[in-house]
Amino acid sequence: MSTIASRILLVDDAEIDYLTMQRMLQKIPGFRVTLDWVSRFDEAATAIDRKEHDLYLVDFRLGPHSGLDLIRDARERGNIKPIIVLTGHGDPMVDQAATEVGANDYLVKGEFDAVTLERAMRYATRQARTLATLDRRLAECRTTARKLVDQSERRAAAEADVLKVLRQTMVDQEAERKRIARELHDNLGQMVTLVQFGLDALARGTPSPANLAEKVASLKHIVNDLSTSLHRVAWEVRPTALDTLGLEDAVSQLVASWEPHCSLVFDLHLGLGERRLPPDIESALYRIVQEGITNVVRHAHATRVGVILEFRGSDVICIIEDNGCGIPPEQADEHSSRRLGLVGMRERLASVDGTVELETEAGRGTALFVRVPLGRPS
Repeated sequence: MSTIASRILLVDDAEIDYLTMQRMLQKIPGFRVTLDWVSRFDEAATAIDRKEHDLYLVDFRLGPHSGLDLIRDARERGNIKPIIVLTGHGDPMVDQAATEVGANDYLVKGEFDAVTLERAMRYATRQARTLATLDRRLAECRTTARKLVDQSERRAAAEADVLKVLRQTMVDQEAERKRIARELHDNLGQMVTLVQFGLDALARGTPSPANLAEKVASLKHIVNDLSTSLHRVAWEVRPTALDTLGLEDAVSQLVASWEPHCSLVFDLHLGLGERRLPPDIESALYRIVQEGITNVVRHAHATRVGVILEFRGSDVICIIEDNGCGIPPEQADEHSSRRLGLVGMRERLASVDGTVELETEAGRGTALFVRVPLGRPS
């Protein structure tokens, strides 16, 4: 019996009902309980708020007040303990009203004994525990549902970002193909045509030694230019230094290729030394440095740009920082299409578990912070 309740609160404005309830509880075999009593509505509300009792017996009428209001208020405040309504007149309307406000059972005064009281308390306690379990499970289901909705929204946003990246990648690849095709056709194709014309001219006649030497020198000059152009195109497609010498040398050569064509002063702080990184990490970092410098040249209106590559603990850090115009707030929004380059960097770094963050202030420049963990020996 002690599992039902060890401390009960009776809310009733008649002391005789308190004494009667006390005697009735004493008749229940093996049941030891403390019965507290309050007669006023405000005292009862305070006592119920403390949640010190295991079960409540509440009179339907409390002078000018209704015990149902007390029960409703207790439930709204989160009290889930078992509550039994005591009423002088039992009928289906009382049963329905008590159930609607959150009571677990009701007893008609003068029509119950110790056995009925014990059974009602046991039933009310079991029902209250069941309802509490259902409420907890319902809250867990709601929490799970909210998490699923949140995950679905994040997944949809991520998929939208990936789609943007894929579309932009396709656009960039097509533009790069057109550029390389135009380069091959207009520049390299013209050089090859000149070589062909020169060779045809030599084949048609027998020039004097002086003219022959002049034509050969001219052809060699064209071939040298052709070789330089081919090397530059090949470098843009895939720098050989990245495979043979490593990331530091590839970045150094990248900066050297930019310096004659822009007014930027480059500050390089390369601290990787002779240590080689995994090829996928070197490739990802090189492309990010390449895109970062290109963005500075095209958009930043800067005079200086710094590139830092170094180890910090078990991570490799890359920082690209300029003193340019920065990014206006309206263009720095996470979902702005103008930041698609940053989204692309994040997608590239995701394959090597890396992260990238952007710090910018209008008129004070932009800094790109890249971190890649080194989870395996180089």
